[in-house]
Amino acid sequence: MDTKQPDVRAAITALYRDYESRQLGKVLDGLPEDFCFEWASDPATARYAGICHGKAELLAQLNDIGDNFNFDEYRAVNILVDGNRAAAELELKLTPIGNGVTRRQFSARIAHFWEFKDGVPIHLVEYMDTALIASESGPRSAAHPNA
Repeated sequence: MDTKQPDVRAAITALYRDYESRQLGKVLDGLPEDFCFEWASDPATARYAGICHGKAELLAQLNDIGDNFNFDEYRAVNILVDGNRAAAELELKLTPIGNGVTRRQFSARIAHFWEFKDGVPIHLVEYMDTALIASESGPRSAAHPNA
């Protein structure tokens, strides 16, 4: 058995717990400065697509998402760890907000694929139903920083 597996499981569980409780500072503290977050979607159609290189870009994206959605529920329902890699299935309940208007809540599932080095997360790829998110979040800005 890989001795890093317990460290990876503990790290990923803590990150999801902190994100679920909207403690972004703790989440960012658990990531290295050069952490890479990749939304694996077509940037031409998906508002939240592209690659964040480093924590500053990731924080800007997370703040943008937080400005546009209330996270009513965010749960990791399955976490699988294999050495320095992990996969997670998440269930979300979100309510879009913006322009002073709150719209109806909707549910979504997300898949995460993590890569760790020495028990520290270095890369995350997120897959989601981009059509669902696009229909609820509005059009992608031409000036989007990760286009």
